[in-house]
Amino acid sequence: MSAAAPNTVRDLFEALCDLPPSAWRARLAELDADPQVAARVLELLEAQTVSLQRAVAPLGELMASLPETELAVGDRLGVWRLVERLGAGGMGTVFVAERDDRLYRHRVAIKLLRGIASPGASERLAGERQILADLQHPNIARLYDGGTTPAGQPYLVMEYIAGRTLDAWRGQAARPLDACVDMMLRICRAVQAAHQRLVVHCDLKPSNILVREDGEPVLLDFGIARMQDDASGAGGYGTPGYASPEQRAGHRPQAASDVYSLGVILVELLAGRRAHPDGNAVPAPSALAEDGRLKRRLRGDLDAICARACRPEAEDRYPSVEAFAADLERHRRHLPVRARPATPGYRMRRSLRRRWRGAAAAAVFVALVGTFVWRLDAERARAEAEARVAQEVSDFLVAAFEAADPRGRGAAGAERIEARDVLDQASIRIGRELVSDPLLRARLLDTLAEAYNNLGETERANGLFREAAEVARDGSREARLIAAEALSHQAVMLANAGHGADAVAAAEHADRLRGDRDPALHAESLNTLGLAYQSSGDLDAAQAALESALALRREVIGPRGLETSATLHNLGQLASRRGRLAEAEALYREALAIKRAAAGTLSYEYANGLRGLGVTLARQGRYAEAGDILRECLTITERVHGADSSRAADLHGELASVLQDEGDYDASEQEYRAAIAMDAAVNGADTLDQAVFANNLASLLEMRGDLAGAEEGYRRSLELRRRHLEETAPAVVRARANLARLLMRTARVAQARPMLEAALDDWLALHGEDNPDTVITRISLAELELLDAHPDAAERALAGLAASPVLAESAPLRLRRDVVAAQLASARDGATADAVAQWRAVVATAAQDLGEMHVRTAQWRLDYARALLAAARIDDARMEIERAAPVLRRLLLPQTPALADLQGLERRTGLASG
Repeated sequence: MSAAAPNTVRDLFEALCDLPPSAWRARLAELDADPQVAARVLELLEAQTVSLQRAVAPLGELMASLPETELAVGDRLGVWRLVERLGAGGMGTVFVAERDDRLYRHRVAIKLLRGIASPGASERLAGERQILADLQHPNIARLYDGGTTPAGQPYLVMEYIAGRTLDAWRGQAARPLDACVDMMLRICRAVQAAHQRLVVHCDLKPSNILVREDGEPVLLDFGIARMQDDASGAGGYGTPGYASPEQRAGHRPQAASDVYSLGVILVELLAGRRAHPDGNAVPAPSALAEDGRLKRRLRGDLDAICARACRPEAEDRYPSVEAFAADLERHRRHLPVRARPATPGYRMRRSLRRRWRGAAAAAVFVALVGTFVWRLDAERARAEAEARVAQEVSDFLVAAFEAADPRGRGAAGAERIEARDVLDQASIRIGRELVSDPLLRARLLDTLAEAYNNLGETERANGLFREAAEVARDGSREARLIAAEALSHQAVMLANAGHGADAVAAAEHADRLRGDRDPALHAESLNTLGLAYQSSGDLDAAQAALESALALRREVIGPRGLETSATLHNLGQLASRRGRLAEAEALYREALAIKRAAAGTLSYEYANGLRGLGVTLARQGRYAEAGDILRECLTITERVHGADSSRAADLHGELASVLQDEGDYDASEQEYRAAIAMDAAVNGADTLDQAVFANNLASLLEMRGDLAGAEEGYRRSLELRRRHLEETAPAVVRARANLARLLMRTARVAQARPMLEAALDDWLALHGEDNPDTVITRISLAELELLDAHPDAAERALAGLAASPVLAESAPLRLRRDVVAAQLASARDGATADAVAQWRAVVATAAQDLGEMHVRTAQWRLDYARALLAAARIDDARMEIERAAPVLRRLLLPQTPALADLQGLERRTGLASG
């Protein structure tokens, strides 16, 4: 055989060992096994089970000659209906079943045993079922019922357990030894409980032990066990590899047989590999283990416990499962185990292990006495160096505060030092001080940059981050890590500012500098990369990076750590951007719960989480909830960062957007203008934040009817974004699309068409179809086709959006689509009834989602009234106009075209004289 043959033999042996001998060759043929390997497998199987076959040969031949079962999925057995086939083996077939009598819902497992029960066998099975049904233990699957099928096949109705087999539980992760020992102790308690009722399992193996999601094991298949006092039994069943020698020899099973099977299972649990006993010899777990450290830990107690449990002679094993478990418990408590000779040296080692703290303290004391003199000089030198560094930092900070003090600069009447004054003086002084320690200087630069970033002064922060990263030229590992941290902070700042390409470059540079894969550092790199990729528009790469970061942080930091909540927040932001608003809301709320517990409500982390949640709720059309959350966020932000900070300005802008969507245009405009003035005072008038505010204010002016002011704002926003970003950056593409929509709605369709088509191409390249920006642009193009007198093209564009998952998540986008569809119906000849129905639905949805007094609801009432007039329903049209008029006159500016439209409709319906 080749060197790989033993593994092939092992795999085939495991595939066949549960089957009856008559099925072995057919199964080998199905597996297309090599003839030489197949011959070896058959030899092993026959040698392993020859004695057992002698005892059960007549039964095996009968079972093999019978069909597996006459029942199939969908058939009914008493009150149970079979709903799923779980599998089949040598003893029968297992189905999942549910009650079918409608009294109550219950799910069970039904095992159909092979063979036709004789009257005597049926009577014995009924007696055993009763005893097993009385066997109640939380770690033993209950037996509920049993009987025979119409064809005479015995069956058992058992508790259905949802879980993994024991070997799957062991193989899913690198389980610590303590966890494996604890699992075996729980299994032993369940087996011992059965033994106390004189029930022996007879077929203990990993596949008969399921581990539930809560980590509790549950033992299955006591249905083939024989009573311990049943002298008439001819010998128990068993699975080769786990059956005790006496079972394989055809003798009656006893409690010691289960001890042997548990010993084999423990060997495999500890070693993480199948044992494959050679005859009656079970290998020690340390001999099976592949990891050197694991081998060393297994040698000694655990090897000895397994060896005693797996002795060939029953009388040499532990006398009971209880004794077996007691030795495992002694090992866990570092007491001498019964399986090893109690030599003085062994007892001393156990005693020292139990009292390791005292022994370690004594050893440390002796070591300290021996090395004290040698360490004294080194410690004194290190302390002097640290003192010098501390003094430098202290002098630096004191000097920065003194230089920032307005009284020291002669500012009459000034009594307060602003944080920005201290930062300004610190950044001036840091260039010429602290030169004796470049690493310390780099850390201070990074800290100053973060402080400037938190104040919203990103340009100054960017320069300091770059300067801090220069320390990487030192070449030492510590210098690389400091530089990586600064680059990581810089990448986050750039990503938030919309500089996607620069953010990706900084994040990837930080990842390279960290070099090794320390889990915590790698998680930070992945989190930063996720933000950077998101900013650059590569949303799939962002998703992969953030999900990996979350998994690592949950493992390394824990599910309740602040870093974990930061990654959850970032995933929420990404989900919102992809239009998955329900998913985004759930992620934000999970992150907020962690932040509330870890940082408190008066913190930047909590305020930032509230902002994300508020924006997401607004995008779902839940404006009242969003407004309340953003006001709470603004209150916290003003206390943490100051009422005139750029972060407060950002919150005023977000709140203005919600007020605009709610229809409170006066309050919205006040908030927008306050945000613009506040941000300009901090950062200047030519920043990306100013571009965002200009765009949002323009959208409000467009709704109010100030189309000239809106166009000016859209063009200003596009100009600022082009100044700072690439043409294909998402923020630039969005600004181009917004301007194109205004041009389209002001009868400049020819200018708008190429701009919208280019924007759609950019969105498809950046995000694909399933993205809110792509959907909004497709709706706008449908509106453009309608305005350009191409109703068929408009209808095709709308039809292409029918299955969009983005529309399913966003009520505002669905309403936007429905408005264009209603406009299309109004434009078609002979579609008057359809137009009336569609406008009625639009107005009803708007009234429910936005409110009766919302300006959009009122504007669409005019469209509805126009459709009613076309259908000659003048009284109904008049009623809609009367409901819309007060809202429009209160909220719209005098020059708004909608007001002229209102007056025209009033004249047509007799509500006003011409």
